Amino acid sequence: MRSRKPLAVALLLASSGCSFIMGSSPKALMSNPGPQEKISPVLIFTSDCDFKEIIDGIGVVGARTAYPASYAAEAVCKALNSELPNAMDSAGVKATVKARPVEAHTARPPTMKEDAASAGARYVVVVGRANGFAGYQQYPPSVGVIIRLYDAVSGEYRAMAEETYRISLRDFSNRGPTAEGQKIAASMANKLARTMLKRCTEKYSYQCEKFGELRFAEPRDSYGK
Repeated sequence: MRSRKPLAVALLLASSGCSFIMGSSPKALMSNPGPQEKISPVLIFTSDCDFKEIIDGIGVVGARTAYPASYAAEAVCKALNSELPNAMDSAGVKATVKARPVEAHTARPPTMKEDAASAGARYVVVVGRANGFAGYQQYPPSVGVIIRLYDAVSGEYRAMAEETYRISLRDFSNRGPTAEGQKIAASMANKLARTMLKRCTEKYSYQCEKFGELRFAEPRDSYGK
């Protein structure tokens, strides 16, 4: 069921780490925090899951696949916001979860330091708005999120991880909650909770599947800065 294909072809080119595109995979985060360091308490920013502009902007061309891809992203986004608090609590992670609108120019929350101080958190996790990909040539439809890690004291953008799932567009033919969206969101939330306890440091993200942890790697994107 799982797919490590990126959210879209552009994201593939930017973040897959394939040697023929990027030269090498970004190095796994090894310090601040260390792989074994428990990240708790933690402040987690999520998306407010406002997909109105995206869905309203879908035109006639490609609508047959674009609509269900967007419905999938919205369903997973909303379910993930619901799943995260329980997942963190079950893992023994003290987490403050706050939803916020998506910023056009940066993933960094403007009040990150102040909010983290109020929550007593050294680190901040920013879970991006879910992105639905309708499929292209050999790349199947998928839905996923980009997750970024910040040091709230220094304000430094420390690392980025990607979590992507292959989907069937038929499961999201109608807008609203779905069993598959809930299943994907629960898996994402539980994996992120485990990652607050321990980070995978394998060379490639797909190698971390057997551990059920995310691989936070050195960031290469400007949107997170």
